[in-house]
Amino acid sequence: MKTLIILFLAALLAMGCVSTREHPLQIYDFGIAAPPGSASGESVFVTEVRAADWLDTTDMFYRLAYRDPRALASYANSRWAGTPAAMLTVRLRQSVGNGSVARNPQVKCVLGLSLAEFSQVFATGNASRAVLHAQATLVENATAGRNMSREFRLERPTPTADAAGGAAAFSEVAAALSEELRAWISEAGFCKP
Repeated sequence: MKTLIILFLAALLAMGCVSTREHPLQIYDFGIAAPPGSASGESVFVTEVRAADWLDTTDMFYRLAYRDPRALASYANSRWAGTPAAMLTVRLRQSVGNGSVARNPQVKCVLGLSLAEFSQVFATGNASRAVLHAQATLVENATAGRNMSREFRLERPTPTADAAGGAAAFSEVAAALSEELRAWISEAGFCKP
């Protein structure tokens, strides 16, 4: 009887190990940042990106728009390496700001970003897109300095309708957001050192 119980437990343990190997946890980020296309010549500090409370997690969210666009779900075996806000903060500091994590008093402008949407939206079972909505604020770092704000809505189709495809598309969204922010800051004209 003991031998039978031991064999049964060994079989259960083996099945558990097999199922874990079939679906291991995948961790995604935006990949290694490419250097900015050209030096912007702007003096900008990027503050910590803020996000809606529901985005304060490493869950990779998706919406099945063809069923119920209001319902959020998350991938069971896939996670972000950090919260979307934390990952965007790092990427924007590398590509838009001066790369610093500490605010220098000599910096000319401060850029803030508030994230409202960051999810993979499925139009059908095999077609999805990465969707980011954010509000940016640019403030001149001077007494009674100028400020302006703008909403950014970016979407990119995913190469595959799964978490890996979503991560790839969000990498493109982060790069596009960086480019659009650099252009907007340049147009503002008051962040030159």
